[in-house]
Amino acid sequence: MKKRFRIIRKSFTALVLLMAVAAGLSYGAETQFWSSATFEDFSKGELSNVSLSREGALRLAPQMEEVFNAEQAVIWAVAKDERGNVYLGTGHSGKVFRLGPDLKGTLIYTAPEPDVFALAADRQGNLFVGTSPDGKVYKVDPQGNAQEFYNPKSKYIWALQIASDGSLFVGTGDRGLIHRVQQNGTGESFYDTQQRHVVSLAAQPDGVLVAGTEPNGLLYRVTPDKKGFVLYQAPMAEIRSLVLAADGSIYASAMGTASERRSTTPGLATPSQPIQLQTTTSITVQAAVPAQAPGPGEDGGQPGSEQTQGGAGALIPGISAPPVTRIRGAGTRSSLFRVLKDNTVDTIWESDSENAYDVLPQGETLLFSTDEKGRIYQMTAERQLSLISQTDQEQTTRLIPSGNNVLATTANLGKVFRMGSQLSAKGSYESEVRDAGNIAGWGTLRWTGEAPSGTSMEFYARSGNSNRPDATWSDWTGPYRNASGELLKVPAARYLQWKADLAPAGGQSPVVRDVTVAYLPRNRGPEIKEISIAPANSAGTTVSIGNGVGSAGNSLANAVARARRASAGTPAAGSSAQRGLGIRWTASDPDEDTIRYNLFFRGEDEQEWKPLAEDLSVAFFQIDPDLLPDGRYRIKVVANDATSNAQETARTAERLSAPFLLDSTPPQLELLEVARVAGTGTARFRAQDRLGVIVRAEYSIDAETSQPVLSEDRVLDSTEETIRISVTPLDEKEHLLTIRVYDSAGNVAVNKAVWKSIAQ
Repeated sequence: MKKRFRIIRKSFTALVLLMAVAAGLSYGAETQFWSSATFEDFSKGELSNVSLSREGALRLAPQMEEVFNAEQAVIWAVAKDERGNVYLGTGHSGKVFRLGPDLKGTLIYTAPEPDVFALAADRQGNLFVGTSPDGKVYKVDPQGNAQEFYNPKSKYIWALQIASDGSLFVGTGDRGLIHRVQQNGTGESFYDTQQRHVVSLAAQPDGVLVAGTEPNGLLYRVTPDKKGFVLYQAPMAEIRSLVLAADGSIYASAMGTASERRSTTPGLATPSQPIQLQTTTSITVQAAVPAQAPGPGEDGGQPGSEQTQGGAGALIPGISAPPVTRIRGAGTRSSLFRVLKDNTVDTIWESDSENAYDVLPQGETLLFSTDEKGRIYQMTAERQLSLISQTDQEQTTRLIPSGNNVLATTANLGKVFRMGSQLSAKGSYESEVRDAGNIAGWGTLRWTGEAPSGTSMEFYARSGNSNRPDATWSDWTGPYRNASGELLKVPAARYLQWKADLAPAGGQSPVVRDVTVAYLPRNRGPEIKEISIAPANSAGTTVSIGNGVGSAGNSLANAVARARRASAGTPAAGSSAQRGLGIRWTASDPDEDTIRYNLFFRGEDEQEWKPLAEDLSVAFFQIDPDLLPDGRYRIKVVANDATSNAQETARTAERLSAPFLLDSTPPQLELLEVARVAGTGTARFRAQDRLGVIVRAEYSIDAETSQPVLSEDRVLDSTEETIRISVTPLDEKEHLLTIRVYDSAGNVAVNKAVWKSIAQ
């Protein structure tokens, strides 16, 4: 009897989202939840004898075991004879192996060329071997004797196919010709696809040949009388594999760069109108090339820019076609499609992250393999997709039926795996590594799923401070068996990984549907980067005091009120708010917590800090001129994130300003002498400042426009300056001379001199 865990996934996920929304702008005090519940979530981890359904459920996979290691970089091609032998063509040493029905491997031939891209076996037990580059077709008889059989005089041989009459079709590149070779070894060019490469071939019982090409992604049907017809033009460059189904339909995989595909259909041109293809495809095969499994295109199948096209159809006759199954984003890198007997094309899968290498129909299901960890997928008639196994090699290149089993060949390294029909005796799934962004306390692990009677699920976890698990990480802790939640017994650390071990019973597998781990990152304190202090009436200064500003006594409260009125443009009558000092600072919090500020001051000759302002919400404060006596001071800014964190985890940061001068007293401005001679008026003044220096002086005549004036020593830079003003010409009437001097704090002093009229 099945046990169903009591946590409902949708409800729990909704609760997590609700809590995240409720957290608002602050995250420091909130528990974080790491949830894995979708195909995309689980596909980031490592599966060992575990399958993953498209809806995001982990189950035990069919048995998968390595049965043969070719000790070669890649297995390119396979063929199977009527006695159950499987032949393997490899790269990059030109070796060909035979696996008997007992799956014991034997080296039967080594070709002169480095890569064997194509194999075919006839009914008499002969094996045909197509090699590249500048390759030939070799014939290996049942006794192991080999001889050159046919030379197509082409750069590459990509595909071989035995016809129903025993002749051999040869797909070549880089001229895109299909050759037909009789059993005595005589051959001729059978069909010119006007493409660069003929990548794949399949022969129908009625003698019709199906061919996949590159770089325009064309799928041809060629009749015995050499008439060609394009069944489909894929939105990608290359038709990689072809399989004929029992119902007469054609399954194919496509991959490659769509930018190299022409928008026209060359195969539809008549012989009298040849089309000159302009492509940039380039192929190089060398014995020392690393074992990446490219297609005919040099890019090996990069994402294309065009979308998959195709009409309605059905994967299995009589079942309507659901939407195309897509892996990850909206781009298309590779696709699987099916051409029905009426030439309707049905795209059944596409991906922007994986290339489909081979496809194998099995009754009402479909298997296909990719280059993502050597994955093998299964798709049902209803388009239910499952990642049922993976070889953990760079590519799974071919799928071969073998009784109740399936053989899978790989690249990097070249191996053969057997996938059985029974469930694996055990399986394990390791999650991706979770980065909390900081040292975190790891909380409760919960999961949902089903465990049929006798099956088991056990969870484990480990943590560390390097982004990849290594010897510095903790050991696996567990097992955790309570689906409702168990506290993880792992050290506080930045990174975490969990795993699930599954075991079957009675042919049934346990199922994991989602896993959630709670954690609380340690709070990181705010940072104060700089403090600047300048006169409040300096250019660009804007007073901005928020509602959260507290007070440090009545005088401070009055200063804040005046600052607010000044910021609104309506200072109180007689207010001197604009003559104060503006204190600004920049601060940030790595956790995006809300920051509040407290300010303190200390005179130059004082020892203790005194509060100036509390609970500021903005990084600005204005010191009103009547708040403190003149003198030299320092400011200390203390930032805290207590609003966003519990009291015991809240943190503070502080920074001291450079010493600054608070000077609210205007300079002394004394008239020394005034004189008028004929048309010239002169006056001398002495300006003095107790703390600061005189930095500016100006005068005006009869309240007209002011003019700047220098001191007698030509530089205004001292605590005492003498300023002489001479004006000429001056008419005989009385005139008022007004002088203003400013100190370094912006304080101003005003005085005057009167030039009497000459008539008096």
